[in-house]
Amino acid sequence: MILEARDVTFSYEDGMIALDQASLVVRRQEKLAILGANGAGKSTLLSTLNGSFKPSSGNILLHGKPVSYNRKGLTELRSQVGLVLQDPDDQLFAASVFEDVSFGPLNLDLSKSEARVRVAQALDAMGIEALSHRPTHLLSFGQRKRVAIAGVLAMSPSVLLLDEPTAGLDPKGVEDLTQTLHDLAARGVAVVVATHDMDMAYAWADRIAVFEAGRILIEGTPDEVFGAEDFCERSSLRLPVIYRLSRELQRRGLISPGEGMPRGLNDLIPRLVAPKAN
Repeated sequence: MILEARDVTFSYEDGMIALDQASLVVRRQEKLAILGANGAGKSTLLSTLNGSFKPSSGNILLHGKPVSYNRKGLTELRSQVGLVLQDPDDQLFAASVFEDVSFGPLNLDLSKSEARVRVAQALDAMGIEALSHRPTHLLSFGQRKRVAIAGVLAMSPSVLLLDEPTAGLDPKGVEDLTQTLHDLAARGVAVVVATHDMDMAYAWADRIAVFEAGRILIEGTPDEVFGAEDFCERSSLRLPVIYRLSRELQRRGLISPGEGMPRGLNDLIPRLVAPKAN
């Protein structure tokens, strides 16, 4: 365990309860998708895990110890738990890509040479080295998303939190970003994604937590979550297309049972049962 929300409650100034004794554990090197309808509490949870919001009750724990909300405690938390907002324009502010990605490392009191290494590694991880000296305002939306993530990665976080990372991206952009997030997890970063993209979550995540009314409704592997009885009615979400298709093909005996359901077309096609000759 790296990060944990334990019985966390948070209310906005108008009295709306966004988190209601919510609990969630983030483990090292895992890919965790947080699902939920609008207003379920996903974005608020990410901001609370990052220390942007302070819970009214309950605790955020980093490496098993409660987070302190003084300057030192928040600096430690945010150096290890990075948050990427849904709209990259809420995060980008420097004139060039290099300057923007450099901001975090330089504010960690690293030397310029150390900061340059961090920036180079982050740009390489996001595949945007060629954009290093481009003005941020001339980038496409997808490029700005990658720069925003690179800015967080340059802090060398243990946990990367992303709010709707695929929103506004074209299909190729979604595919590329999903692979990048997979690669980051393989390198040891715990990646947590709050999303409405059921298909991306099913294909990508190791574990899924479904939020409803500020607390976890269902949690488990993708097959456990989407196979739960009355999932759609309870969560106000839909099943992933590939899951629905695979379940129906399996019911009709057109795919072999195998282990678990296929998570994508590349998994589904090899398991199709060859038609019997007449």
